[in-house]
Amino acid sequence: MKQVLLAGATGHLGRHLLRALKQQGFIVTVLARSEQKASALSPAPDRLLFADATHPDSLSGCCQGIDVVASAVGKSISLKDWSKTTFHEVDYQANYNLLQEAKAAGIQQFIYISAFSAEQHPELAYFKAHADFSEALKQSGISYTIVQPTALFSVFDEMTAMARKGMLGVIDSGAALTNPVFEGDVANVAVESIGGPSEVIPIGGKRIYSRLELAKLVGRAAGYEGRIIHAPKTAIKLLLPLVKLFSPSLCHTLAFLTKVSVENCVAPQLGEFTLEDYLKLPEKASKASA
Repeated sequence: MKQVLLAGATGHLGRHLLRALKQQGFIVTVLARSEQKASALSPAPDRLLFADATHPDSLSGCCQGIDVVASAVGKSISLKDWSKTTFHEVDYQANYNLLQEAKAAGIQQFIYISAFSAEQHPELAYFKAHADFSEALKQSGISYTIVQPTALFSVFDEMTAMARKGMLGVIDSGAALTNPVFEGDVANVAVESIGGPSEVIPIGGKRIYSRLELAKLVGRAAGYEGRIIHAPKTAIKLLLPLVKLFSPSLCHTLAFLTKVSVENCVAPQLGEFTLEDYLKLPEKASKASA
């Protein structure tokens, strides 16, 4: 029975990874910062370790006896997240610190949840952090799986909440295409890769939408009856330097969201669960695959 260390289990995607691992019979050790959040995980992991992966000393020995490391560690892209930590510190450095522990312990495989098309946008802090760690993992000598999802369904929770408050919009025309993917589908693909050869797996959902179609879908789910605002990309870009003065972190998030909102972002359609189904659920996707 393989021993798996799961980092980032208390996030939206991490919860689905935990569920998929347990369903496949793996023995799971969860590495987490928050005892309160980790203790409430369901299903319960077999073991809990508490550490802050941005501080390498706190990780000492965490991979001993582990066969596979799976990491969904990443900084939130919520507009409500005004924390001072950067994408480099979390998405790159924390994962890099964990990788060093994995190498020292001689683990068999490292699974990393990255971001689709990250390597194509080195000018954006969010994408650069993902691409830089992916490259470090490829060069580590450890067997790896790098899963590259498009937008995850949970990002639409915040958009839905805003629509219920009377705010709903897109950037520019909203014509850019994408196929967001359910966290449970991403988790299943990641877990199925255990024991396989090193590979990079881009993954999108089963349906492709324009950004405007997504906004309309969210609006219907939220009972929104107002008009959809079209925010000019140029206006947002002009605001970014001002935002950076009081929150560099928020500035980098806005720059990322603006970029992906106006360019096509379509990955192979590997997902099974639709966004329509997700938005109709009385309880969100954290329980959809239970």
